[in-house]
Amino acid sequence: MGDTCCNKDSIGGFMEILKELLPGTFIYSLMVSDSESELIERKNSYFGNINEQVDYVCNKLHEDDIYPYLKDGFNALGFSQGGQFLRAYVERCNDPPVYNLITYGGQHNGVSSVPGCTNDDSDFCFKMRLLLSSNVYSSFIQNKVIQAQYFKSIDNYDEYLEKSIFLADINNERENKNPKYKENMLKLNKFVMIRFSEEETVIPAITSWFGWVNDFEEMIPMNETLSYKEDWIGMHTLDKENKLDFLTSPGGHMNIDYEFFMENVFHPYLDEPVNDNENFDDDDLSLLDYKNKKSNNFFDSFILKIQN
Repeated sequence: MGDTCCNKDSIGGFMEILKELLPGTFIYSLMVSDSESELIERKNSYFGNINEQVDYVCNKLHEDDIYPYLKDGFNALGFSQGGQFLRAYVERCNDPPVYNLITYGGQHNGVSSVPGCTNDDSDFCFKMRLLLSSNVYSSFIQNKVIQAQYFKSIDNYDEYLEKSIFLADINNERENKNPKYKENMLKLNKFVMIRFSEEETVIPAITSWFGWVNDFEEMIPMNETLSYKEDWIGMHTLDKENKLDFLTSPGGHMNIDYEFFMENVFHPYLDEPVNDNENFDDDDLSLLDYKNKKSNNFFDSFILKIQN
């Protein structure tokens, strides 16, 4: 949210680090439109239709210059709201298929307040709070404001179920379930959910672990939610198969601790050999060289900081 795919001070810089760590691996940071404007990309993280953005990504990954690299499976890493957007890709498309889905500070069960505006009195946050408090489930807001599309009202759950155009659907919360969503989620090797120890941006913080709050606004873990108990998207099954991992990264929202990332994310899930040739040269790599090798893919992000 508020970031772009290739900003050298955030995702772009993170990509360069990964390229050094994983020479020869296809690493791709997704945009959600054909525009190359950084301003447009920032705008797209606040305004637009998530369903259309996910459709765009599904089509983008099928293009001839991308699909051959990913067709045998890839690791997907989503930051902040990009976490649930990538999960939507898995549920709705998953071709090419995701191997490990890793989300940093995602809002899988929604948010109950404007992300990043809990203690912010800026004009932007004032306007966002006004929009979400008065008309969050109107057709106009649902189709235009990104954060409204994963906003879950604690006080008006029935209206959320009826009018949410994104989150209620991908979480299979409505009476009529989409069996494809569960089927695709069960194809994952691992679903890794990372929350931040000092989270103040995402409310409630436990949503990063697919938890939520009860009627008294007390946080409840994922395994006590109805979604888990009835296995709406396969989380119960994944849990029984030991395919769910829950991690806590030190620091506030999207302050990525480098040592934690290397020890708990990179080595367990991303550090796979891609070539045994000591004289390997990225520039000489053909599409065939990637056959049966996992690639890495990145989606929308919040501000990313690498800490030494």
